[in-house]
Amino acid sequence: MTDRDRILHAVRGEPVDRLPWAPRLEFWYRVGRRKGTLPAGFQDLTLPEIIRKMGMAHYAVVPDFTIVGEEADLLDRALGILQAPGVIHRTLLGGTERVVRRNGNQTVVEYRTPVGSVRTTTVMNEEMLDAGASVAWVSEHPVKTPRDMKVVAHIFAHLEVQPRYQDFLAWEAEVGDEGVAVAYTSTAACAMHHILKELMPTEEFFFAQHDEPALIDELAEAVGNWYQQIRRVGAESPAEIVLLGANYDDSITSPPFFRKYILPELRSYAEQLHARGKLLLTHTDGENRRLMPLYLEAGFDIADSVCPAPMTRLSFEDFRKGFADRIAIWGGIPSVLFCAGSASFEQFRTSVDELLARHAGESRWIVGVSDMVTADAELDRLCYITEKMCG
Repeated sequence: MTDRDRILHAVRGEPVDRLPWAPRLEFWYRVGRRKGTLPAGFQDLTLPEIIRKMGMAHYAVVPDFTIVGEEADLLDRALGILQAPGVIHRTLLGGTERVVRRNGNQTVVEYRTPVGSVRTTTVMNEEMLDAGASVAWVSEHPVKTPRDMKVVAHIFAHLEVQPRYQDFLAWEAEVGDEGVAVAYTSTAACAMHHILKELMPTEEFFFAQHDEPALIDELAEAVGNWYQQIRRVGAESPAEIVLLGANYDDSITSPPFFRKYILPELRSYAEQLHARGKLLLTHTDGENRRLMPLYLEAGFDIADSVCPAPMTRLSFEDFRKGFADRIAIWGGIPSVLFCAGSASFEQFRTSVDELLARHAGESRWIVGVSDMVTADAELDRLCYITEKMCG
């Protein structure tokens, strides 16, 4: 079987000759390339070439946002709109003028509309680049006052989404049989989640929900225009797996919030994709204990970046039991085990050996590192798993 076969069979609960091993390496790679610390023999290689040389599968779930097709691709970061060749769609502003000003490591964008203007600021500094970041930090959100909600609602109500299928197909061809290229739509699962996650600080969102519910609902309806379009583009795409939603946590996206806003949207999109023979992946990397029962109701197929103890309160066995052989796990090995400062090699080896001994014969598991292989991960630990699983 190819790694592509293994991933698709494992996700569907079908037999595999061995479990796929597909860790997320791009942060580790970006830092090593930037600092010149990639291991000997890797310095002049691209990430796909390193993955191929090491003999593991390609984690092709989240696009590399350091590779942009056009200068404007990342200007709307503070609106929660990310664009890159690996993203399945392109978003165009309508009825809005964008005025951009660069100030050192800051990018200030003013959006001028017939109903008013809002300003955003994002930062990408040397410290972030040294840590492997690919997406700027939002230091000034678009929504700061109730009036701003009407302006941002106008922006989203007039957005137009276009497919980027050729870019996706080129990325899919690059991945080849070494993995499965996933169509990226958005890391928020729905309009209300998008407002919480992207458009205003968390605390201010919940205050606004209480103080200005009509304005929040009006904004969510407008943002929903964008979600309807990106969901359609994902469903009609050539991809076999589509990503929608990420970064759930039972203290922020609490069970009542998740049930009211996120669950219905994930469930309806899963049904839409299943009708076309596609699978839904969502990125579940926070504290999940109180959300586990809702995940089954949501009907998605793959929980990406499953992060067990000691990084969260749930064990790997808790996830397996909670998913009831209906949701596939992508991840499962905590990233701290790969760092000498957090675990000795013996502790790492014991944990990995025990985990694989208990679960290697099961399906619905793409073995990976949660959330990602960090910059200080040790190569010999990655090689140990690769040799154990693929050698």
